[in-house]
Amino acid sequence: MKKKIAYMFLLMILMCSLTGCFLWSINREISIFLGISIPGNLEIEYEDTHGGFHGDGITLARAQLEGKDAEKILKEIKDNDNWKSLPLPKNIELVMYGGEKDSMMYESDLAEKLDMPKIQNGYWIFIDRYNNEKRVTDGEELFPRYSANYTVGIYDAESNILYYCKYDS
Repeated sequence: MKKKIAYMFLLMILMCSLTGCFLWSINREISIFLGISIPGNLEIEYEDTHGGFHGDGITLARAQLEGKDAEKILKEIKDNDNWKSLPLPKNIELVMYGGEKDSMMYESDLAEKLDMPKIQNGYWIFIDRYNNEKRVTDGEELFPRYSANYTVGIYDAESNILYYCKYDS
């Protein structure tokens, strides 16, 4: 009986450890790509479809920040020259929400999947990862390509929600 209890206890510790590791990994990924310190214990809702051919897929994440965490993240964003005030440039708006440009319709449901409304007061960052480079841009070179690899971060300063999208095709 004591052995069973010991095994159950070890199994519970292992499960708790693994859960913490997975939580930490998405937080760490977002911190690295967006250049801000995401608390390791922050609960992040996310979906990751990577794992397809050549790692194609989409990672979508959403985190509600509160109190001191929200204040700290907002200060880091404001102090980081790579983050810009909204509104989004047209190309980034098209990849997130869809729309029309140069008489061409672009379909996108990334913002819808993130449950992200059009945000008026906040900040954004766009990292173009085309050809394995990591360049912070306005997304001006997105559409003449056959594939796209980019990361978008959007922070809603009114509701203190951080949105993250990593797209690889």
